[in-house]
Amino acid sequence: MDNKNRIVVIISASFMFFIVAIAVFFVIEDFISIIKMGDEIILSWKSFAFFFSSPFLFYFCINAIYYSVIAKQPKLNDLAIKILLSFCIFFLILSVPISWYFDHKFKKLGYSVCYKSSWSAPNKYVKDIKLCR
Repeated sequence: MDNKNRIVVIISASFMFFIVAIAVFFVIEDFISIIKMGDEIILSWKSFAFFFSSPFLFYFCINAIYYSVIAKQPKLNDLAIKILLSFCIFFLILSVPISWYFDHKFKKLGYSVCYKSSWSAPNKYVKDIKLCR
């Protein structure tokens, strides 16, 4: 790999790492609202799926940068990818039932679900229906 390609790979992987980090920050913010059980909670199965697939995405970015700088594969790379990918697939499958569980739990606790603007929008749970905007 020549220097120009290395620089492109490093910049691209760094940018992707930054984007994933920002997305994880917002997902964690949603999880904190679930823990606090406030008046307004936003929840989606996609939040769980992204949160549990983020370690694989972070490793992918770090591995691309490492390979570009060092020019050789890290030790135990295959094992790390197998473990992270298994973890990712397991929780991607589990994210939908987890979302259903929280949906049932919030409705049981008296939360109302606001109208969604699209089918892919996350569910917004509120204690008072007037909080729906």
